[in-house]
Amino acid sequence: MDLHMLNEAKNDPTDRSSGTASRLEQPDIMARLWNVEIFHAVELPMEQQLTFQPALVIPFSGEANLYQAKQLTRMIKGCAYYCAPGSTFGIQGCTHAFSMNQEQIMVAIVHFDLYQASDSSGAWMRAEASAFMPSDGLFVLGSPERIHMLCRSLHRNLDTQSPMERWRVQLDFQEMIYTMLSENDPRSKNGRVQALERVKEYIEEHFDEDITIDQLAALADLSPKYLVEVYKKTYGLSAMEYLAQIRLNKAKQFMLGSDALLRDIAHIVGYKDEFYFSRKFKKAFGISPSQYLKNQKNKWAMYGSSTLLGYAIPLHFTPYAAPLHPKWSQYYYDSLGPEIPVQLDAYRQNHNKAANLAKLAAARPEFIICAAGIDDWEREQLKQIAPIFEMPGEEAGWQHNLLELARIVDRQHEAAVWIQSFQRKIEHLREALPEMDKREQRLLTARLHLGKMQLYHHRGMRELLYEQLNFIPAIPFELTEGELLTIEQMKNCNAHHILLLIRQDSETLAHWRELQASPEWLNIPAVRAGTFHQLSSYPWREYSPVAMERMADEALRLFSDKNP
Repeated sequence: MDLHMLNEAKNDPTDRSSGTASRLEQPDIMARLWNVEIFHAVELPMEQQLTFQPALVIPFSGEANLYQAKQLTRMIKGCAYYCAPGSTFGIQGCTHAFSMNQEQIMVAIVHFDLYQASDSSGAWMRAEASAFMPSDGLFVLGSPERIHMLCRSLHRNLDTQSPMERWRVQLDFQEMIYTMLSENDPRSKNGRVQALERVKEYIEEHFDEDITIDQLAALADLSPKYLVEVYKKTYGLSAMEYLAQIRLNKAKQFMLGSDALLRDIAHIVGYKDEFYFSRKFKKAFGISPSQYLKNQKNKWAMYGSSTLLGYAIPLHFTPYAAPLHPKWSQYYYDSLGPEIPVQLDAYRQNHNKAANLAKLAAARPEFIICAAGIDDWEREQLKQIAPIFEMPGEEAGWQHNLLELARIVDRQHEAAVWIQSFQRKIEHLREALPEMDKREQRLLTARLHLGKMQLYHHRGMRELLYEQLNFIPAIPFELTEGELLTIEQMKNCNAHHILLLIRQDSETLAHWRELQASPEWLNIPAVRAGTFHQLSSYPWREYSPVAMERMADEALRLFSDKNP
């Protein structure tokens, strides 16, 4: 396959794209493969990572979910999923307690680029890959086995030393991407995947209307019985269960975000009978709508960092507004997202400050809790919206900060109970790891970012690992956090355990793949002994009561055979 084959596609009469020029009506397009990874069940879950290049996620076998920012998709064999550069994605295996013979999960991740020749100079320029992809990012593969075979071949041969073989790899990849593009029509109304996506989108857009299975089946051009069966198999919920989930989560947001009566909220989300709505709500959440409203009703807002939610949970309140993001604060996004009516942007440490302030002003909260260290201009704008409480800095310690916030919101009892519970957890952890007090255990905590290995030991890690669990720092704290480390230093520091945070972006992950296969890395004593541990960003990069509790749970898993 060569560029000539791609160029011929621009005259393909079967291409039915509309709007701007056809996806394949571009002159001189070339694809460049950068990397292919194949993951098995033992390597899952994969937390959300930031990709700098276009990526394809191709499931081979088993059942897994694809997380793309705020979207969750049950992946289907015979399909491939596009992830745009600058976006985040992660993979989570689907487990079924009732199944003892689940098919092993295998997923390929392909990073690539598309290039386009300039009309004037003929120079190759990076093309906007999204312009060539299906509008919904979903490929339906005409020959999945052929694509899977090509992925395995690419994965096996990409690092060959032979120039001719590397050329062959690139030609094979161009054949693969050409096949996928030429076979796929993003506007196609045929096929089960597109039919189910149409049903799902219709439910999300028309949840407040009367919806029946017959109506959804007609939309998908499937029989009602088949729709019920295949929808639940694909998404884990039946279509009507998904409709109820959407309605009840919307009801929570309306209850906290407006002064409407419960009767009116029931009607707004699609229930004509408020008593039926109340029964559905209590069955789903274990509490009646009126009791939920009594427990949660407030217009307290949080501004500046999703870490603040790690203080709200111990005090048993859900803020009216708070920063959330499915990657940068996934735990809070999953656990509290449906209950926070006004969700501020938390992308990359809250860069979109002006938009967040405008959204907060429109929400008209009664009281604002803001992160320490906000800019003076932010503080002044917040004061114009509502009274504010600025959290003390990390140097005061999370227990002091929790008690201060509890005093402000009159939740001192809840704070005291949480602190006592955490202290009992630490005592249990020490009992579960008795050897920690009897012999020196040298520990190295580090972070890999792009090609740089650095010391890493923020406030929470130091408190838990070194002060409460009595580990000895393998490299003295006198060295500044962020100090560059060499592999030779890591080898010679004689650490019994190494904990490593790896930044989840495509460039860092590519460097990590090379590093962990190198003889230098494999000769590090802790790596040879199996006491090297890779950490996830959350909770190990956050300092809050909830993060401390989750780090303690994780420490028990890392350093013993017991589980919390």
